[in-house]
Amino acid sequence: MVTTTELATEAIVADAAARTGVGPESFQFLANLDRLASSLSSEARLTPSGRRAVAGALSAALVVQARLAQLIERHPEITGWPVPRPVFVTGLLRTGTTLVHNLLAHHPGLRVPALWELMNPAEDRGDTERHRRLADEAQDYVDEYNRIAPDLRHIHYLDARRPDECHRLLGNTFASMVYEMRYRIPSYSGWLRERDLTEEYRYHRRQLQALLWREADGPVVLKCPFHLWSVAELVAVYPDARIIQLHRDPARTVPSTCSLCVAVREARSDQVDRHEIGRQWLDRIGQVIGGVTAARELVPSGQLLDVRYADLVADPIGTVGRICDFIGVPLTGPAESAMRTYLRENSQTKHGVHRYRPEDFGLDGADLNRRFARYRQTFDC
Repeated sequence: MVTTTELATEAIVADAAARTGVGPESFQFLANLDRLASSLSSEARLTPSGRRAVAGALSAALVVQARLAQLIERHPEITGWPVPRPVFVTGLLRTGTTLVHNLLAHHPGLRVPALWELMNPAEDRGDTERHRRLADEAQDYVDEYNRIAPDLRHIHYLDARRPDECHRLLGNTFASMVYEMRYRIPSYSGWLRERDLTEEYRYHRRQLQALLWREADGPVVLKCPFHLWSVAELVAVYPDARIIQLHRDPARTVPSTCSLCVAVREARSDQVDRHEIGRQWLDRIGQVIGGVTAARELVPSGQLLDVRYADLVADPIGTVGRICDFIGVPLTGPAESAMRTYLRENSQTKHGVHRYRPEDFGLDGADLNRRFARYRQTFDC
């Protein structure tokens, strides 16, 4: 039970220490937490319930750190556990990465962690009753989040037992772009964009090792658009990674990203400035597009596959077949059948229609078309 509503490092650390029985010296990345908590406290315009929820989430990240350390103390072999040829699905936000991820999750030859696992990476083997309880608790979190952020369901559908983004692992280091998606924290955003995240990605890997130690069934597949901003660090920590990069016209993805940002921020704040969000994501996406060529050159030859959103939508099974060839895991008959069932049962509008306009965020459609013409031409999207 979270006992603090203070967005101060000392209070959050004390809360996590009380929950885990470890000393404050056991926690890591506290300088990152200090940056984040300070920005949240002074800039995020959180509601009282939002402050309580955010303090709880930050404390929970420290709890994961403590549990991981305790698990490794019992099972030191985790630190050497192999992570062979991991697969990372990335691309600008709103480019079809979620669809690719969910389809690959239906391949029995691939290991695709579910949301509840990413929320609880430091779990022991064999305790199926505890794992079921953790999955139920994660679903309670999803249901409550959908209640307070009702637009999220038809923008980015969440289910505790389905795959989700591995920003949850990086988030436990308090250095992830997911925080600037969820909250208005401009000073933290400015700090983060200048930071080298290699150490944070090493901790991402350590948590992934714990997940695979608990259960490993083939190459692991992870997904997060924010990896696109940290390709250098990703490749440094996962040198044999296979990267699948989705491409879609940024003139469409920028306003769609803004719409997602509004939906999640309204869960914790009643002062959400849509035009400010438009400026933020136009800048952030422009930044990564401007450096996309240099970043791609860091990926070893043969380890990056480009996928167009238009191809994915037109022929999802054929596109995933090409991805499976790239990964080196054939698209078998049973896997294809499971994927086709998923597509039948999960239409793009099953959970509602996502409607948005550039003008809602102070953006101009013609300007977006001009601004991103080179990217659209380079990747034929």
